[in-house]
Amino acid sequence: MASEGDQPSGRDSVETDSFIRSLFAGLATPDNRLIRHAGYILCQTANANDQLRPRIINGLAQWAVRQDHHEAVLRTLATIQNRYDTTVQKALLNATDRRQAGLLYNRLQSIRPWEVTFETDEDGEGETLVDVGGSGMIRVPREFLDRIRESETDADSTSPQNKHLQTSSPDQNRNWSQFSRRKQLAEMPHGQEFASVEAQSKFDEFEFLGPENESRYSHSVRTRTLEGSQEDIAIVRLYRDQEPGSFDRALGSQIEDWAATETPGVVGIQDWGDSPRPWAVTEFTEETLWERGQLTPEEALKTALDLTASLAQLHQRDRIHGGIDPHCIRYTPAIFGDRPEPMVDNVGLIPVYRQFDNPASYTDPRYAAPEYFTEAHGNISHATDIYQLGMTLYTAFTGDPPYEGELSDIRTQVLKDRPLGLSPDNPELPGGIGEILAKATAREKLARYETATQFHNAVRTVYDRLL
Repeated sequence: MASEGDQPSGRDSVETDSFIRSLFAGLATPDNRLIRHAGYILCQTANANDQLRPRIINGLAQWAVRQDHHEAVLRTLATIQNRYDTTVQKALLNATDRRQAGLLYNRLQSIRPWEVTFETDEDGEGETLVDVGGSGMIRVPREFLDRIRESETDADSTSPQNKHLQTSSPDQNRNWSQFSRRKQLAEMPHGQEFASVEAQSKFDEFEFLGPENESRYSHSVRTRTLEGSQEDIAIVRLYRDQEPGSFDRALGSQIEDWAATETPGVVGIQDWGDSPRPWAVTEFTEETLWERGQLTPEEALKTALDLTASLAQLHQRDRIHGGIDPHCIRYTPAIFGDRPEPMVDNVGLIPVYRQFDNPASYTDPRYAAPEYFTEAHGNISHATDIYQLGMTLYTAFTGDPPYEGELSDIRTQVLKDRPLGLSPDNPELPGGIGEILAKATAREKLARYETATQFHNAVRTVYDRLL
């Protein structure tokens, strides 16, 4: 610590390491006033001291990765990010994988920052100016400074109150808050079943981030997974059960085939099982194509190129999806402004479910191929996927479903009519896309593209010409 004579009158100096440790420990206390002080001072210190700034930001980023629900940490990091955006981005990328870094960065945009004044020219009421490490004056509430002076100056950085200062390492033991875990499970309608899935899965630990959601095939919850030293964000899905025994075997076999596909553009399965009912852990995706609505012409073309390529790869592995519509096209999270990529979800599930339940419960009938409504058009096949992806892309370009009405009305339209907007004259279908989608969605299978690769090549021709 510098001597008092080295500092201007009325100003204090503190030893850097113990001061920063005290601030981080302050964020972890149950005292809301102390939390606000610690966050406020950390932001000021990061702003005033070029040497300490990276250490503070890196420490906050590592802490946020381990506890992304910690409001005080996120508010502090969000406040600093407003001034030092690039440094925060780098710290997040150093602390975790690119996907989780992007998710955290996006959360910082919506977190309310601290109300921090970065000016240090005069003392404020109840505050004093402190020199941190000999290179930067910051405002510190006097009551907070008194607490630091009363604390032990030789506190070890690995003591319990300072464990959040440690850097992540492969051998570091991590246990999610048991209180938080019990609360999350109690709030989830199928919490005990999700806990049973965790016990059977390959992962060491789940942190359920909730809330539980219900979709056409499953109940699901966003989850942080821990496997050894590897953390990731995933979705744990509990599939709707039908007839015990034969249904479970059929669905389990299909999920296994889906997991073995392992192709870009298809949502990946990280683990799966059949008890207490069929379940799977899938990679994390956010919104669906249906939720995004009409895309810009450029984005719709890129999406068409991506999805036809994904379908071609799926078919090359002799996999049939069987139920493509805008609800089963999901997007990866946008990371630092990158374009979110569309992915095909629920591969092969509807051919299983339709054997045991009403198919209309599991796919949007407005996108169903004619062969779903009558056997006169043949069986569900690769050509079915081409048709349904074509209708799905129609919605991506136009923002409208191909048909409307009750199920009986839709059936009649699918078997006898064509979507009014599916025309080469539609300005929302640029550069020949109208003709391409019309061929892909031909009522008779033999009039469609013979392969998804041909479908993809036709889209690529338009893409290369326009973009």
